[in-house]
Amino acid sequence: MAVHALRKGPERSRDEQFVGRCRELAVLHAQLGRVCEGRSSLVVLEGPAGIGKTALAGEFLSTIENAIVLECSGDEGESELPYGMLGQLGAQAQQAPEALAGLARPATGVTPDPLVVGAALLELLAQLQLGAPVVIAIDGVDWADLPSLQALTFALRRLRTDRVLAIVIVRESDHPRLPDGLRRLLRSSAALRLPLGGLSARELQALSARLGPVRLTPQAAERLHEHTKGVSLHARALLQQVRAETLSDVDAPLPAPRAYATLVRGRLGECDTAAQRLLTAAAVLGTSAPLHLVARMAELAEPLPALEQLTGAKLLVEWRTGSGVSVGFPNPLVRAAVYHDLGPATRRRLHLLAASLVDDVVHRLHHRLAAADQVDGDLVREVALVGRRQAAAGHWAGACGCLTRAVQLTEDGPERDRLIAETVEALLAAGRPGDAEALAAQVAPGGDPGVHGYAQGAVALVAGRVEEAVRHLDDAWAHGRGEACGRGGGDGWLASAVAGRQAMAALLKGCGADAARWAERATCPPCDGTEFVRFARLVGLGLAGDVEAGLAEGAELPVPAQAGSGELDALLGRGTLRLWADDLAGAQADLLGLLAVGAGRSAPFQLLVAVALAQAEYRLGRWDDAAGHAELGASTADDFGQTWLASYAHAVAALVPAARGEWERAATHVRAARAACSPGNVSAQVSTAAAEALVATARGDHDAVVTALTPLTRTDLPDEPTVVLWRTLLADALVNVGRPEEAEAVLIPCELLALDRERRSVLAAAARARAGLHASRHEHGEAEICYQVALEHTAKIEMPFEEARIQLAYGTFLRRRGRRSAAAEQLEAAQLTLSRLGALPYLEQCDLELAASGRAVLRPQDTARLGLTPQEHTVAVLISRGLTNRQAARKLVLSVKTVEYHLSHIYTKLGITSRTALIGKLSDLGE
Repeated sequence: MAVHALRKGPERSRDEQFVGRCRELAVLHAQLGRVCEGRSSLVVLEGPAGIGKTALAGEFLSTIENAIVLECSGDEGESELPYGMLGQLGAQAQQAPEALAGLARPATGVTPDPLVVGAALLELLAQLQLGAPVVIAIDGVDWADLPSLQALTFALRRLRTDRVLAIVIVRESDHPRLPDGLRRLLRSSAALRLPLGGLSARELQALSARLGPVRLTPQAAERLHEHTKGVSLHARALLQQVRAETLSDVDAPLPAPRAYATLVRGRLGECDTAAQRLLTAAAVLGTSAPLHLVARMAELAEPLPALEQLTGAKLLVEWRTGSGVSVGFPNPLVRAAVYHDLGPATRRRLHLLAASLVDDVVHRLHHRLAAADQVDGDLVREVALVGRRQAAAGHWAGACGCLTRAVQLTEDGPERDRLIAETVEALLAAGRPGDAEALAAQVAPGGDPGVHGYAQGAVALVAGRVEEAVRHLDDAWAHGRGEACGRGGGDGWLASAVAGRQAMAALLKGCGADAARWAERATCPPCDGTEFVRFARLVGLGLAGDVEAGLAEGAELPVPAQAGSGELDALLGRGTLRLWADDLAGAQADLLGLLAVGAGRSAPFQLLVAVALAQAEYRLGRWDDAAGHAELGASTADDFGQTWLASYAHAVAALVPAARGEWERAATHVRAARAACSPGNVSAQVSTAAAEALVATARGDHDAVVTALTPLTRTDLPDEPTVVLWRTLLADALVNVGRPEEAEAVLIPCELLALDRERRSVLAAAARARAGLHASRHEHGEAEICYQVALEHTAKIEMPFEEARIQLAYGTFLRRRGRRSAAAEQLEAAQLTLSRLGALPYLEQCDLELAASGRAVLRPQDTARLGLTPQEHTVAVLISRGLTNRQAARKLVLSVKTVEYHLSHIYTKLGITSRTALIGKLSDLGE
């Protein structure tokens, strides 16, 4: 039983190893703020043992200043001792009421009434809060004695306008040991429940860095999270008990913490022999298996009685599938505890038996390896063959495991070096660049220069060191491998791998023609190609100015759901080209389909799909979806070390926050994009500069736009108009800073390319920029024509944000010309779209122009006072302007039924029944 001193101020030392729980800490601090205002609060920290409830409470208490802190805790050994928990409070308080102070020195045989003790606790809290807010933390409530719980319930139920924050820490708020009254209180609306889950993989990674000696890789942290379910107690124990090499090797099995293994062995020792055999067989087979297979392993004709014992002891769980009953472990730690307790002979015998029973080739091979005393050459070659097949099918996790094992079992020499190169490819695809770099360094210095060059080049490319990568890959190709392969000899896989990496390097450099040529070499017989070869071929054609040829090559591809594994990268290429060619619906269809079927593909593949999809959704005006997919791409780049694509991913992730005025979020992504840039990575430089310019444009900082984009004018860039759309941003900014001649020079190449390729998206943006240029020269007639041309282009493609920007610029132009009615028409159209998108910086500008045009401005916050949601606000404004339900639905990209649904809610909330009444209501607000 712990006894803590009454204190005022932060006397508790902080846990330097505490990580995560930012949301929960923020909630606790918010509740303390509420208490300081004279409103009591009851917070319930709830979660299983070891999840970190006590640590969270301790971290919060250590940060409190100018508050009085009381702490007490229940204990299993004192659960029958009357007032064993609340007696701690009497010992802490120097002038506690006698009924409470006496609990620390109870008279023999006398147990005070819980109501009297509860009243004394209330009296103590009333006295203390006169000087400062009071925080009382009650830990281990489910182990506390019954009188303490009854008195506590009495006191907590009567806190109303007190400056008291009560934190109750419990495994389950409806635990059967708790009195009925306390259970009802903890689960009522009077209590704020904070259920705790496990730490995330990122938080475990941070915890490993604090505990030392090494910081886990994202993959190793993910494995630890899966193994422990993020339970802090178990994760900390493993980080402190297991060697760093084992923790970092994601292919090595993790044990259970020693204390947990002892608990499992104790439970298993209470089961009979049949149950022990069944559990041992299950542990050897893996985390789950069909019951009939486990029973055969355990040599049990009737396994159900044994299974009943094990499920009752919470050592196994069962579930029914279409093929029968399967069993598994409640969590991986149980399995690890049982498996690691097996002796070597038992483990070998059971693995051999499992290898003869399982059907899956990878699992069979795993059991054979686990059973082998020493591995012969045939088995190693079989492991490598299975790994290669897994890689060819895009099953990178399985490929990594098999190929890494094959490398470990192969003696030094050319065959091992070749295996290393293949394993490096698999590790990079699996998002494990750190492991790939460490393995690439093991290629023998005097070995095959082609293998060495490829391994080093592939690692350098994914690390974003493009120029270094190209040097290594050039060396690999020059040492006869590529030429020999072209003559029908040599190492076909290696030549294809080198050419495939060269194709991707060319894309990063912006050299589309080179990318297409390298991709063609990578697919020449007898080469097999690599994951991105067809993607590089199609996108290379697009960058070289021949999008139509690329689309023609991909025209016969099936939809993603019906595509084979080898067609998915071509579909990614087709989706990208459709995006550039303004076929936004087609691009979205391809990319959404790939997102659904590509979950098992490589980390860079998933990143490219998510980011390209985000771009399509951004242009289509589906910004919430775009933001989510862009964040997915950016986090994939960060979590899986995809530095070569990180600038592109973070730049796209900045688009929606920039347009919505979420400045800090946008700036964070721009900083990350800039940090990942490297010499030679032209794609990264263009993406980052464009993102910086978009943020500056939204802020109205034209000088910053010029600073960000001017360096790109001195770079040889691809001949695809959509890729050089940044020129329209630069032209706008140059006009605004009074440099029209430079704007003209920047704009002309963009216009010519867009006209030649018929890119309406670029033509629309260029016409808007051209209109601004004419207006700055007082060429008003030409300016108006350009605005109208820009709107004609956007009418033929779905790009609501670009259309709204044109309408905003056109309306501003008309208003300054004194044509207020025509200006208001354009501005009101822009306002609706910008409001729906949440583009606040542009919406504020639009509102100012509308007000200057003499129109009342009705903002969502105005109608919010009437109870309307933002979506209902937009529908109400459209209907009040005379649009039919169908017209409003088309404008908002909604169904007619959805508009009717919103309209019915609007009428109900406003207490009206007609459109005329709606117009009157909104007119009153706009006055």
